[in-house]
Amino acid sequence: MLSMVNPFKNILDKKTNVLILGYGKEGGSSFATLRALYPNLNVGIADGNISLKDDITLKNDVNIQLHLGDKYLLALKDYDLIIKSPGVKLPNLDNSILSKITSQTDLFLAAFYGQTIGVTGTKGKSTTSSLINHILNKCGKKSILIGNIGVPAFEMINNISSDTIVVYELSAHQLEYVHKSPHIAVLLNIFPEHLDYFDDEVDYENAKHNIYKFQNPNDKLIIGSQIMNNITNINAELFCIDISNIDSELVYPLLGNHNKLNSEIAISAVANMGVNRTDAVLALKSFEGLPHRLEVIGKYGGITFINDSISTIPESTIAAMEAMNGDVDILILGGYDRGLDYAKLCNYLENSEVRVLILLGDAGHRMKRVMSDKVLSKLSFAKDMAQVFEIISKHGVYDDVCLLSPAAASYDQFKNFEHRGDDFTELAVKYKFE
Repeated sequence: MLSMVNPFKNILDKKTNVLILGYGKEGGSSFATLRALYPNLNVGIADGNISLKDDITLKNDVNIQLHLGDKYLLALKDYDLIIKSPGVKLPNLDNSILSKITSQTDLFLAAFYGQTIGVTGTKGKSTTSSLINHILNKCGKKSILIGNIGVPAFEMINNISSDTIVVYELSAHQLEYVHKSPHIAVLLNIFPEHLDYFDDEVDYENAKHNIYKFQNPNDKLIIGSQIMNNITNINAELFCIDISNIDSELVYPLLGNHNKLNSEIAISAVANMGVNRTDAVLALKSFEGLPHRLEVIGKYGGITFINDSISTIPESTIAAMEAMNGDVDILILGGYDRGLDYAKLCNYLENSEVRVLILLGDAGHRMKRVMSDKVLSKLSFAKDMAQVFEIISKHGVYDDVCLLSPAAASYDQFKNFEHRGDDFTELAVKYKFE
């Protein structure tokens, strides 16, 4: 796999046995990288999934030990280094174990932080990361996009040379155990999110703040102005981008002021890599939006369907509505309930032009409890996406605009937000006006 100098030599050469904690997509890439660099290293795999015992790659490795099932965390004490995968929730641990925990992100930043632009935020990080990567490539820079966007960092090591700019989309889960920050850190926003994983909002925010916590005065921190008051202990040069930075004469490629702000933040990031504004703006014009983010599916059966399945918090649904100037007739909300506060969203709906409101899941029931009578009068409940379209068929009229922007997670009925958006899209393109 790797035909390059070992970028982790200073860290891994001293270890005799390493545990990979969590064997999903990222854990699998961590194992492949370790094995390519250290064919004889003793490696443990700890995961709750007992079916991994039948994995051919793992079965054929003589230097591996599997710790599977409910008690897989007991293995933590037996290893020199623990490479934790995102999403593996740990209990309170003794410092002797905490000191051994690293991650793929932590190891990658230790090796490549000087050429890395890291991007995080509750919402907008995939779009902003993609914007940055798009502009850099269009402007002749050698750039790669990795991380939470779907590409584990270790899988791209062979593509990195000294002149490569690495754009790294970083989730709170990936930042939780890092000890190094990227040279250019982008922090877009912070809203309550992932409280089914983090103990509270403070723990979630602290993980996000790690993107700049370990920077030095030669580094750069770019933030959205709305979180300025939440930023503390800054060591890097600060760039604060405000909505006032939006160029009124520039036609931005994406809907909404939030995406205009993301575009300006991307322009600021690439400026710190030597791309002037004129070239960046020109490159920006050819950017196409990502799926499931205010994605216009098309007009079917006389109704225009828009897929914003990425919306898992109330703030992003409000932003989607505002991006469309309130021109939404049918709004689909709800899903998996994580205890979010929906009062602000429900107050917003009080003055909206939405005519048909369709709720799903336990989050839908939570929303209903804080809705006014005016909003409740527009309400229908659906048990699944198929029933959503039955309600649309009953109440929709020609030239309606239908927006899926759930303000809730998808895990009650779907694998992820992409699965939810795909289901919505599949039903939308088959819709016929009755």
